[in-house]
Amino acid sequence: MTSEPQDAHEERATEAPLDSVREELRRMGYLSHRVERYLLQDAVRSVEWRGTVLRLAAKLGGLGGAAMAFVSVLLLLHWNPSLRSEPFDLLPLFLHLLPLWVVTLGIFFLLLAGILAMTLRRYPGLRINHVSLNLAVAGVVLGFGIVLWGARRQSIDLSGWPSWLVAAAAALVAYLMAVLLHNGLLALAIRLTHRTPREPAGRRGVLLLLAAATASLVLVPASLLPKGTPEAPSVLPQGAGGRVLLIGIDGVLAEELDYLLARRELPGWQELLETGAVLAGYQRPLVDPAALWTSVATGLSSPQHGVLAIDSFRPLGLRTALGVSGPFRPYWNRIERPLGLAEHRPVLANRRRADAFWELAARGGDPVLAINWWSTYPAREIAGVVVAHGGYQLLTEGAPGAVAPVTAGERLISRWRPEARRRGSQEIVRSALGPAADALIERAILPEQFYRDALRSELSATTRAAALYLPALDLAASDWAGGDVPFADLVREELRAADALLVEALARGDWDTVAVVADPGRRGPDSAGRVLLWRSVGCASSQPRASIEVEQVASALLRGLGLPQSRELPDPPALCRWQSPPVTVETFGRRQAITPAENVGEEYLDSLRALGYL
Repeated sequence: MTSEPQDAHEERATEAPLDSVREELRRMGYLSHRVERYLLQDAVRSVEWRGTVLRLAAKLGGLGGAAMAFVSVLLLLHWNPSLRSEPFDLLPLFLHLLPLWVVTLGIFFLLLAGILAMTLRRYPGLRINHVSLNLAVAGVVLGFGIVLWGARRQSIDLSGWPSWLVAAAAALVAYLMAVLLHNGLLALAIRLTHRTPREPAGRRGVLLLLAAATASLVLVPASLLPKGTPEAPSVLPQGAGGRVLLIGIDGVLAEELDYLLARRELPGWQELLETGAVLAGYQRPLVDPAALWTSVATGLSSPQHGVLAIDSFRPLGLRTALGVSGPFRPYWNRIERPLGLAEHRPVLANRRRADAFWELAARGGDPVLAINWWSTYPAREIAGVVVAHGGYQLLTEGAPGAVAPVTAGERLISRWRPEARRRGSQEIVRSALGPAADALIERAILPEQFYRDALRSELSATTRAAALYLPALDLAASDWAGGDVPFADLVREELRAADALLVEALARGDWDTVAVVADPGRRGPDSAGRVLLWRSVGCASSQPRASIEVEQVASALLRGLGLPQSRELPDPPALCRWQSPPVTVETFGRRQAITPAENVGEEYLDSLRALGYL
C-alpha cells in the first residue's frame, strides 16, 4: 500500500480549518448576500494569501470601479450639458473612466490590505470584524478627503441639483465603498488568521450606515446651492449712465504696485487717487486665469458663468468635447492624451454662459470695445470691435475669429508697426536674457504693445464700454531666468506703459466709471490683488485699504452704465456713490450659444501652448 504524496497531505491539512471557517461564516450569515459572498469566498480558497490579496483587489476594483465610473458619467453629464444632445456618448465615456477607477480602487485596497496585515501581525488578538470595519470606514473618510483635497482648486458646479439629492448621492457612494472595502478586508483577515468573526453579520449595518451618514456631511453646503435658473427679461431697462473703462493687468504683485504708487511713479493712477478714486484689495480665488478674468467681466463665479478652465478634452469615441472635466482633467491630459485616447481642445467663447458687461452695453446698439479678454475666442460680432484673446498671434497666423468685424482686424494689422513702437521693455529683456530674449519679446512684449495700440486706435468718443487685458508680466514671469532686478525693471516699465495708456484714454472722453484690476496671476495664485475704482461723482472710503470681491468689479461697471441690478450679481462696492438702478431683475439671462465651425480653435490651442498656459 503506497503512501499518498506529501503535497496532497498538506492540502487536506489546509482544507480542514478552511472548511470549518466556511461553515462558521455560513452559520453566522456572512455568506448570505451576493456581493459579500462574491468577496468572502476568497477567504476560504486553498491558495497562497498573496493570490488572495490580488484577487480581492481585482474584484473590488471591478465592482467599485463600475459604480464610480457611473457616478462620474453623471457628474460630467451635469457639468457638460452638450452631452445631453449626444446620449450615445455616455457609453464610451463610461468605458474611458472605468479603467481609471478600477486601477485607483485596486491600488487603494492594496494599501489598506498592507495596513491590515501589519495590524494583525502586531496585534493578533484583535477582533478581525472590528479591525476590517474600522479600517474600511477610515478608508472611506480618507478617500473623500483625498478627493476634496485634489479638487480644492476646482470650481465644482452642482447648481440645479436639490441639496438632498447631493447629500443622498454622497451617502450612497460612501455606503457602497464601505461595504466593498469591509468585505474585502474581512476576507483577507480571515485568510490570514484562519479565524471567523465573533459577531453575526447583521451587527455591521449600524456602523456602515453611520459611516455613510458621516460622509454625507461632506456635502452639507449643497443646501446653499442656487436653485434653478430664473427667467431673463426680454428687454433691459436703462437708466442714467455714462461710459465705463476696464483695464486688467496680469502678473503684478500687490507689493510691487504699492511700492510704485508710494514713489509716485504712476501719474495716471495718482491723478485718479487724488480726485476721489479708491484702491481696494481682494483675495484671489484659486481658479485658472480664464475663470478669474471672466468673473471680472461678468460679475459671476466660475460655476455660474461656465468657464472653469482654459481647455477641453474629447475622449476617443465621443462626438462632444468635455469643456468641464473637474478632477478628471489630469487623467485626460496626462494619461489619455499622450496615449492618443483623447483630443485636446481649447475652451471657446461658446462655453461662457453669461454676457460680459460690454456685451450687455452693446444690446442697445452702443459701440463697445473689448481687446484680448479671456473667453472671447472666436470673436463674436456685436456693436463695436472685439479682439479675441490671443488676437495678436491669431492675426499674424491668419486664423479666423481673431477680430470681429473682420475689417477691424485688417485695419489693425495695416496700422501695426512693431519697429516703431516703444522699446523700453524690449531693451530690458534683451539685456537680461541675451539671445533667448527674442522668444519672450514675440510671446509677451510685442503682443502687449499691439493690444495697447489697438485700444488707442479703436477708442472713440462714442465708445460706451471698453475693456483691455494686459498679460505680458504674467507671461514673462512663467520662465524668467534673468534675475530679480531686471524683472523689477520690466514690471516698472510695463506698468508705466499701461499708466500712460490710462492717462491718454482718460483725456479722450468723459468717463463715468473707471476700474483697473492688477492681479498677481501665476506669480502669486494665493495672493491678494488690487482694484483701482474711480467715479466721476466721486468715491470715498474711511478704510485705508478696503476689501472687495472680484465679482463686484462688473457690478460697478454695470451700475455706471445705468443698467439694471441683477440678483445673481453682488451689489457694487459701497466705496463709491451709485445711482439707483432703473430696475432689479432676477438675471441677465444666459448668453446665446453659437456653435463654432468645425476645427475652429486649433490655432488658438497652439497660441495657448506658445503663451505657456498649457
